[in-house]
Amino acid sequence: MKIGREDFEALIKGDKTIAPYIELDPLAGTYSVFGVKTASNPNYMVKAIYEMYEANLNKKLAVKAVRKLFRSVGAGSVGLNNLLKKLGMDLKPEEILMLVFKLQHQQGWGAPFELVSASEKRIVVRTRHTFESVILKDWNMAVCGLHQGWIEGVLTSVTGKSWYCLEKTCHAKGDEYCEFVADRVPASWKYRAEAVVRGESAITEFIEHKPLEGKISLMDEPVVMMPRFIFTSMTNSLKKTMGEAPASGVNYRAYMDMGRENVEHYKKMSVSFDLSRTKLDKDLTLLHSRFTAFGAPSVSGGKIAYGGHIVNDNFEVVDSVEKEVGSKATVFQKIGDKAIRISTNVVGADGKRAVGTEISSIVYDAVIKKGQTYYGTADVVGKKMVVAYEPIRSSAGEIIGILFVGIPEDIVYGPLMEEKLKKINPKTICDMAFAFYSQMGWFNFVKEEWDEASKTRTITLSHTVESESFGNIGKNVCYCTAGLLAGIIEGAFGIKVQAKEIKCKSKGDEHCVFTITNKQA
Repeated sequence: MKIGREDFEALIKGDKTIAPYIELDPLAGTYSVFGVKTASNPNYMVKAIYEMYEANLNKKLAVKAVRKLFRSVGAGSVGLNNLLKKLGMDLKPEEILMLVFKLQHQQGWGAPFELVSASEKRIVVRTRHTFESVILKDWNMAVCGLHQGWIEGVLTSVTGKSWYCLEKTCHAKGDEYCEFVADRVPASWKYRAEAVVRGESAITEFIEHKPLEGKISLMDEPVVMMPRFIFTSMTNSLKKTMGEAPASGVNYRAYMDMGRENVEHYKKMSVSFDLSRTKLDKDLTLLHSRFTAFGAPSVSGGKIAYGGHIVNDNFEVVDSVEKEVGSKATVFQKIGDKAIRISTNVVGADGKRAVGTEISSIVYDAVIKKGQTYYGTADVVGKKMVVAYEPIRSSAGEIIGILFVGIPEDIVYGPLMEEKLKKINPKTICDMAFAFYSQMGWFNFVKEEWDEASKTRTITLSHTVESESFGNIGKNVCYCTAGLLAGIIEGAFGIKVQAKEIKCKSKGDEHCVFTITNKQA
């Protein structure tokens, strides 16, 4: 059934339901809404997804995994938003969110939602129960990862900004409502690192494995993974050639160095990420404002125009941006299933502007298909740059092209690097490193204690890679882990320490326990 503006207005007011626009074809096994094939909501399927993740992770991380999965589902709301704009309806983000849940509820997805409060940077919604809070009530915890991800996806797709959603109360743990608080957040390294430490994100999201090259990289830096049999063989080889005590000392010092280097990488990575994003966002805003000063973007006569200003083969704006802030700038036009450079100050090896060349498929998918702003690094005419690509939307909400800015790394960082390094919270860096090694299976954290009087940090691990490798052999074995912990703390806090294992699973103790104290001058 065809749907128009008056129908959506009636749905929003509650004068109509979605029922007339639902079509079920039992013979074909299809279910359509507004003529678009979609999926119904069998509870057993949702429960199976949660339990599949729980079997391989745990309940908390299962909720996070489902949340990530459904963030992409929520991002599909960009299509609904574009349809509404074509109909002349420019809804606020919270209005789009409430419409999405109204439509979903009328298809059987949970109880009706109500808007508690809304501002530019925070939206709060609640419902008596979600379908996952009903079918997973026996988990007795906040379980609505599906709805958290959904909310994040919807708000991110319609605003072009990053949103983070928390479930404050949940029907599954006995609360009256499932209440969700969504905040617009800066996409900073600190935010990502803290999400890893809290267990709400996995370090594996930042790891790239290139098996043909034999490389594993973490945030573009090579890292070494240590399979257990290699670790055991290396340790035993050192013992045979050097003796147990010298071998233990070598392991301690080697892993102490590795811990320090790891922390230095995190420090530089955090500064690089935050500085580059700040600079890129600022320059994108400048490029955007220079063009929109002429008027709204549109496609006119097969060319992109802002008001009466034709962009194709016109380099006035991109050159002015480079002259003012030192950034490379480009405008791409969506032509068919490609995005082609139509105005740029990027010069190719032939000395000519790179007009007519096309964008990579990865960027095209992120910006044109998903409507996201894409950030990354790229080699531009032989120089390493940090880059950003932002969709150009017409007044009807259709993506017609892309704005690009790119900045040489030495301009982004330069003298600001050292100053920013001094302001990093060492606890965040330290926790990030611990989370990395924990998630990669080196050890599992139980607790961390601090004794102010003796300036002693005590770290309890349920196991280490050494204790798992050697088993119960009646003595301490975790010299590598001791060195690693010491190196991480030295690197993060800028102090000299020494670590000692005082309990070990390989000696028959319940846990591996380490004390870390200031080294005597």
